Amino acid sequence: MTLHRWPPTVPPDELGAVVHGPVILARATGIVAGLRCVFAHTTGLLLPFVLRAEGVQAEAASRQVFGHIHEPINDPHDTRSWSLPQVHVEVNDQAGFADSSGGPSSGGDDDFEMQARYWIDELPRDGRLSITVAWPQAGLSQTRTTLVLDDIDDLETKVLRLL
Repeated sequence: MTLHRWPPTVPPDELGAVVHGPVILARATGIVAGLRCVFAHTTGLLLPFVLRAEGVQAEAASRQVFGHIHEPINDPHDTRSWSLPQVHVEVNDQAGFADSSGGPSSGGDDDFEMQARYWIDELPRDGRLSITVAWPQAGLSQTRTTLVLDDIDDLETKVLRLL
């Protein structure tokens, strides 16, 4: 398997075909991560991701995402590290981490929500997509999910162009 990193990328300006419905990717007490669906485009897959937390997990997630805004690090020897959920993707012979192309995050001491989009520039030849999600700093243990996508043949006729 070849190591790969999917950088944050703006997806194509078209409406992709839905090839998998909503799915929970990982769950622990007070925190859950899922995909709203999987959109297939002729050049790859768009994964709209959502993570929600409450209680202690919301406080931890908020601290990880927003903590550095309120606590500037002026000491170059400060070893604190801030984290986000890790999303690892395997498709065909490619495996590696995906970086979010953004989305809103909100939260505080009692609730937290993060939305993100991941662009995977590879279509699975066998229709399988494996996603591993982890965010131990917020209480979410590593969990792997393998999705079997609906028919991704003939995407040229299924994807709707906007212009």
